[in-house]
Amino acid sequence: RAVLEPAMAGRDMIGRAITGSGKTLAFGIPILDKIIRNRSPRRQRRSPSALVLAPTRELARQVQKEFKESAPNLSSACLYGGVPITNQIRSLGMGIDIAVGTPGRIIDLVERGALNLSEVKFVVLDEADQMLAVGFQEDVERILNYLPEERQCMLFSATMPSWVNELSRKYLNKPVVVDLVGDSHQKLADGISLFSIVSSNSGKENTLSSLISTYGQGGKSIIFTRTKKDAEELSRSMGGALSSKALHGNMQQFQRDKTLAAFRDGRFNVLVATDVAARGLDIPNVDL
Repeated sequence: RAVLEPAMAGRDMIGRAITGSGKTLAFGIPILDKIIRNRSPRRQRRSPSALVLAPTRELARQVQKEFKESAPNLSSACLYGGVPITNQIRSLGMGIDIAVGTPGRIIDLVERGALNLSEVKFVVLDEADQMLAVGFQEDVERILNYLPEERQCMLFSATMPSWVNELSRKYLNKPVVVDLVGDSHQKLADGISLFSIVSSNSGKENTLSSLISTYGQGGKSIIFTRTKKDAEELSRSMGGALSSKALHGNMQQFQRDKTLAAFRDGRFNVLVATDVAARGLDIPNVDL
């Protein structure tokens, strides 16, 4: 509700929100409602009325999925790298109401003349601090400069580094600030418990194997790592004791999809993923 009301009122917004807080529907419902009520007759090559930027392919796909489920009569496109651009250009040529994507691919499509942002009325920057973490800051600012001056802008970020604050000062108009995190050190969604365990590098694999065997209860477990190299090495080193695979940004999209499908289906039970690559994943029944 804290996000929904100013979004419905058309206000620019800065939202401090954690993953799993339900913010997608909170900003999505007002956007969908306004597009549906004000939409002109459908035409080919119509330009999007809404643009959502996300730091990863998986998060972009999850946001688009929620939009499609909430408003199946609206047309949307999910635009990200790692897959052929020709299919995305074809979708844009049919005309869309909503574009969801990663900044790099959005820039590419704009520069090719396939994506026109001149009619965007609503723009959302989802997990802006993570876009900074993966080096998208220049692309984000270029995209914002392509947009009309008259638009509603909503920015969401779990943390507020200096670039995010500067972005809000430069591109948002008298924004409402909604803090769903507060000053508490607790940054977790409800239903999640966090424990800290000290371990040396040499003993890390044994510690993790013991934890997963004890608390994973034979179900799905996810291990987050800082780097792609860490994900690969840890997955390999645990392969003898546990069924595990790695997930990171260097993998091609079909490899990522194949790995995630196998994990969801229970063909292996330990996913070792970089924290950025894993953002926006929708995987049910994860125990640890």
